[in-house]
Amino acid sequence: MIERIMTQPIFMFTRVALSALITASAGILIISFLYFAWIFVEDVYVALNKEEVVIEETSIDEFPHIQPITVTATRRPIK
Repeated sequence: MIERIMTQPIFMFTRVALSALITASAGILIISFLYFAWIFVEDVYVALNKEEVVIEETSIDEFPHIQPITVTATRRPIK
């Protein structure tokens, strides 16, 4: 009895669809793992080949577009 039910087309479609879903999920996980491994190796490679440059902080203007505020107001006496 169960063999007759399990051989119906809807169960075959369900098994194929479930297999495709599992395969797609595994593929996404593998691609994600490879991507993060690639990024990690690239970061390590760049960190190993980067030369350290020491620069005095006084010679660098980090924010050249920001100018200091000069206050020119004078205090008025209270009347």
